[in-house]
Amino acid sequence: MINGLKDIIDTFDTFILDQWGVLHNGGNAFPEAIEALTFLKSHNKKVVILSNSGKTGSFSYGRLEDSGITRDLYLDVLTSGDHMRQNFASGKFQHLGKQALHFTWDNDHSVIDDCGLTESTRDEASFILCCGVDRGDVDAYMDDLTFAYQHNIELVVSNPDLVAMTPEGTLKTCPGAIASAYQKMGGTVHWHGKPQKEIYAMCKELVGGWDNAIAVGDSLEHDIAGANGANISSLFITSGIHTKAISDEKSIANLCDEFSVKPSFYIDWFKS
Repeated sequence: MINGLKDIIDTFDTFILDQWGVLHNGGNAFPEAIEALTFLKSHNKKVVILSNSGKTGSFSYGRLEDSGITRDLYLDVLTSGDHMRQNFASGKFQHLGKQALHFTWDNDHSVIDDCGLTESTRDEASFILCCGVDRGDVDAYMDDLTFAYQHNIELVVSNPDLVAMTPEGTLKTCPGAIASAYQKMGGTVHWHGKPQKEIYAMCKELVGGWDNAIAVGDSLEHDIAGANGANISSLFITSGIHTKAISDEKSIANLCDEFSVKPSFYIDWFKS
């Protein structure tokens, strides 16, 4: 356990920060997080935000600004949505065709144009593009998933998170939950973002490389597992999505065993 970034500030040159649950929960930024970012800037550290968001990093600039995190406090943002768009642009998904059955948030279909796709009905789709959960929960998608599985249709997911915390402190279902349900059925899923090794390689290139990096996040399954897979250090934030399962040091150890991960450090909030 550490008391703040001051305990490890001299050990790392690069800090890879999760967004939701570390810097904010969809509303205002945590005051401690703004202080921590300012602290990192004063020590000339490279700070990049690595987010499992289906949106682009450029879109995140506005969201962060609205939360109270100014653009001068970090180098850049890289998202799972950026990772997915790069794979479409590189031709990796050429075999899937262009006809997408699109699951989205708030009727936002901009990703269709971003990836050069055509939105289609279930009967005409050549694959599923899973970017949101506007129907409320996974059960509402089971008919589509069953149809897709019966017809050997593959699924591409832009946000692998199962849940995310809301400003009210509740958890909402995320696209990763749909993708996970489809994978459990036996369907083929193409994952993006954390904990995939490719996005850490993209991140390293984005910041111009690092000697000693540490990833900070509240998800053992994504942030900490991703750091472990990328062979970098990690700082687990215990006040995020796992908070209800944490009561003491033993409960943290049990959770880490459950997810087969090992954070380098842990702390209650992201703070200096």
